[in-house]
Amino acid sequence: MQCLYCPDSSHKREEPKSDRLLGVATFAWAVPAAESPATIRAAVEAFVRAGLPPGGEKVKIDVQGPAPGLRFPQCADLHTAYFGNANPYGAQTVEVRCTAPSVWSLYLPVRVDRPQGVVVVARALQAGHVLTAADLTTVERDAARLPPGAVTDAQALVGQVLRYSVAAGQPLVQSMLTGPQLVHYGQSVSLIAQGMGVRLVALGQAMADGRVGQSVLVRNVQSGRVVSGIVDTQGQVVVPLQ
Repeated sequence: MQCLYCPDSSHKREEPKSDRLLGVATFAWAVPAAESPATIRAAVEAFVRAGLPPGGEKVKIDVQGPAPGLRFPQCADLHTAYFGNANPYGAQTVEVRCTAPSVWSLYLPVRVDRPQGVVVVARALQAGHVLTAADLTTVERDAARLPPGAVTDAQALVGQVLRYSVAAGQPLVQSMLTGPQLVHYGQSVSLIAQGMGVRLVALGQAMADGRVGQSVLVRNVQSGRVVSGIVDTQGQVVVPLQ
């Protein structure tokens, strides 16, 4: 009797050898094209660098993300824009948006550091210390993290006096400093009246102590008249003529 449900030995299916060995069926799936995280980071860095002011060649741009394991559909129309604050330096956020063929977006934190030379103290110094060249050194720091008024010219600080104690490596700002005291009470000083093409020099006697840039009262020894003038870097008292 013929078996209607028995396999036909004359038409036996030949299975792939690999399937027989593994005992499982295998399938090939098409993997969709993806936009690599490296390509996205490069697009963000190029966008940020293009928006920097002139002279930003030394700027360091740190794009944080996307994580290497994340996958995004391949994009034929990728757009980048600042999200929120568009300050070219410091911490920023950049929006990355794809409009075709798939629509997706993400936001990446970006840190833009601009190295700038700044004067710092080479060692801890106490208030009242008169700065010398050996006390100062110039280092590069991120400009966005520097305090307002940070000094960049070390030579200009020599002879200045610290108003506060400072730690080693601390950037110096002008508000921490005061000029040296070049005029003392009772001291004989050169009293210079100048302006409108006229320059007159007389002998004066200081009526108070004075630092560079400060206003002090001085008595003209010859006339006895007391006038107010500004102490200059040479210890002279200058009275502007108007």
